[in-house]
Amino acid sequence: MVTDIYSLPAVQIIGDPLDETLEKVVETIQFYIFCFTLPFYIFVIYHLLDAQLRGVEDLSTPFFKLCVTTAVVDIWTLLNNYLGAMFPKWGWGTRIYLFLDGYYAHTYLYFAWTSGICQAMCISVLATNRLSAIIFPNRHHHIWSTQRLRIAYAIQFLPGMMAGMATLFDKTQLYRNSKNGVIPKFRNEALVTYFFLIAGAFLTVVCVYLIFAYCYLLFVLKRNTKMIKNSAFQKSRNQIKKKEMKLFIMSSITVAIQIAALCLFVSYATSILVISLDKFYLLYNAISDLYAGINPYLLWIFSDSLRKYILIRIGFRKKKKGPSSSVLTVVVH
Repeated sequence: MVTDIYSLPAVQIIGDPLDETLEKVVETIQFYIFCFTLPFYIFVIYHLLDAQLRGVEDLSTPFFKLCVTTAVVDIWTLLNNYLGAMFPKWGWGTRIYLFLDGYYAHTYLYFAWTSGICQAMCISVLATNRLSAIIFPNRHHHIWSTQRLRIAYAIQFLPGMMAGMATLFDKTQLYRNSKNGVIPKFRNEALVTYFFLIAGAFLTVVCVYLIFAYCYLLFVLKRNTKMIKNSAFQKSRNQIKKKEMKLFIMSSITVAIQIAALCLFVSYATSILVISLDKFYLLYNAISDLYAGINPYLLWIFSDSLRKYILIRIGFRKKKKGPSSSVLTVVVH
């Protein structure tokens, strides 16, 4: 147990030092976004769970259930990032982190590496759900039955948790930064390279899968649109085009962030991007926050059912009576 921060070794910066003004601006913006995103995410997921408990059919599909488990990973990532990295780096609660010492360092670093892989697996499972909804519309609900949905949950969590166990074989050390904050790091730099390779491999596989899955998804949607030529189905054709564009935008955003994370990992691990570790973590934390915090906004924008349900529950919108009150969901079938 460490009791004095000045007894910690000072962090060594390899490469160009990080500009303090840039660092402060980026981290301040991140923190303000985090302060808004976290309660908003909890607010959205609370109402989504409320709808599922109330048996709202449009919001009780496998897609939305997978969104709930994805939210667990996202919120866990945000909290781990700030409680484990940003707050101690800023010198907040230093005595607590010094008291926890190695327990804190191992816990943070384990979840930091685990959460990135879990996020990638969550996106791949959601992509598979969307793909099966288009390719097998009649068998989709059977494919994603309650029993098989548990397998999807396991895929979202277990690969990342098992891969993260590799971090437990390396010793950790707390370092003191220029702000008298605490930074946890691994002692063996050679093992860190293997961690990057493991994470990079997972991200590469997921990115390739996502690109092919969504390209095929758009191809099937375009083909189905062309098959509807009867003017009596003009409205249905327009709805398909609208869904196609919304699915394309939603998937493009998540895939773009995933690819950005992959490029950062690969370029740093292969020394193509020669920057200090502080700069790498600044970029990684920014991408991680964006990756973990964007889903509630996507759900709000692209899911008419969820948005209208929340507005009705908080009293901003009146519920319509009769059969016409059912709401179409854009991202779920």
